[in-house]
Amino acid sequence: MGGDHGHSHGDEGGSFYVHLIAGAAAGFAEHCGMYPIDTIKTHIQAIKPGMIQSSSLQITKHIIQQHGITGLFRGLTAVAAGAAPSHAVHFSIYELLKFKFIGSDEDHHPIKVGIAGAIATMTSEAVASPMDVVKQRLQLQMTNYKGLTDCTKRIWVKEGIRGFYSGYTTTLVMNVPYNIVYFASYESFKKIIQPWFNNKNPEERSYQLIDNLVAGGGAGMLAAAFTNPFDVVKTRLQTQSDLIASSAVNSAQSIRRYGGMMDAMKTIWIEEGMEGYLRGMKPRVVFHSMSSAIVWSVYEYFKFILGE
Repeated sequence: MGGDHGHSHGDEGGSFYVHLIAGAAAGFAEHCGMYPIDTIKTHIQAIKPGMIQSSSLQITKHIIQQHGITGLFRGLTAVAAGAAPSHAVHFSIYELLKFKFIGSDEDHHPIKVGIAGAIATMTSEAVASPMDVVKQRLQLQMTNYKGLTDCTKRIWVKEGIRGFYSGYTTTLVMNVPYNIVYFASYESFKKIIQPWFNNKNPEERSYQLIDNLVAGGGAGMLAAAFTNPFDVVKTRLQTQSDLIASSAVNSAQSIRRYGGMMDAMKTIWIEEGMEGYLRGMKPRVVFHSMSSAIVWSVYEYFKFILGE
């Protein structure tokens, strides 16, 4: 790692600035490319008992009928605004901590790598969480928001700063184990598949697309399946204000407000059982396997072209 590109810190595990730029590019590409699947997943996970149950295909058709094809992209501006800085922070801190933990040791250290990813997550989620809330409110459109600014303003007026961090504890509880599995799996998969696809001189700098696609996709799939129950809880907490307001306006069956993460987990288990925890798993696994393949491919490519 490291190269002569103006901001090189070879003794610090590479350039912090390269990791910032590469992480921002990867986050933007990942979320923009996979956004329609994320919208469908959010709709599935937001469904509570008493609400009309729908399949992925039915939900997709409903969104398009109600809002046109652009309905699948509602909230994309919020994601673009939050993904780039949060991924920049995430990857730069991850790379720094990974170097602190294992240095230049080429041996396999999945636990140390996982811990580095988990700590980086705690920092980056503070940046990502507010935009994630806005994104999910815009995706559901239970309240007729006019766009990113209108949604942000109305959440602030009605719910204050707490509205932007609803589900934040659950997000951390979900994303810490997610990233332990995610980063450890990615590094493990790369160790396994590199001998199959990379026959070049290990001392020669090169970009191996297939390594990143397979390792990233596999890591995203494992981590997504493992943490799906927490993602359901997070989605319910982040969207319940709009769902409750919508049910009141439409004189529909009243929807119970969750008291927090533990209350939501308990209520979902009592009312819906394991099926509730597994809501949206298929689109989530598809989303994370594909998005992880994109994010690692773009991240490693930008590191490569920036000289690291």
